Amino acid sequence: MTLFYLLCLVAIAFAVWTVGWGMPPRAKIFFGILLTAMLFVRAAHAGVLDVLTTAAAPHLLELIGLAITAIIGWGVRQAGKRWGIEIQANHREALHWALYTAAQLAIKHELTGKAAVDLVLEYARRSVPDAIGSLKPTADVLTDLAKAKLEQVAAEKVKEAAGGAVDQLAEALRRAGAS
Repeated sequence: MTLFYLLCLVAIAFAVWTVGWGMPPRAKIFFGILLTAMLFVRAAHAGVLDVLTTAAAPHLLELIGLAITAIIGWGVRQAGKRWGIEIQANHREALHWALYTAAQLAIKHELTGKAAVDLVLEYARRSVPDAIGSLKPTADVLTDLAKAKLEQVAAEKVKEAAGGAVDQLAEALRRAGAS
């Protein structure tokens, strides 16, 4: 019976240690007190507890099974919340990258206005249908995102062109000064 008792303590301690990082403070305190009480009671009343544990062993096993089931259910729910958020973030990032890539393509082909927006939207729908299906953005939101990505890419191109022109001017001035 002592072996059974120790196995119960190990199971409870393992459950608390495994999923304790996400438990509310009250639950951690409860399980800590429960483990401590079980250790002290066992040491103080070894003879009396043997009779009680022998009589209660089948019921304790059911309670431990119930507790483990509850802990597993709680852990699965927490994992679903965590990974669900990560999956949504991955879809959002994929959608933004597809819109950005399409905006670069539209600028490269010198498209403007509705033609550029239509190209970006069509590219995104073909490129990341899962992300659009998961996030369920409205047509207006997608259009606004497409316009924003087109503006972003156009601004980067202007900055890149201006930087190149400044570099060429600086090089020409350096050559003129060196002559």
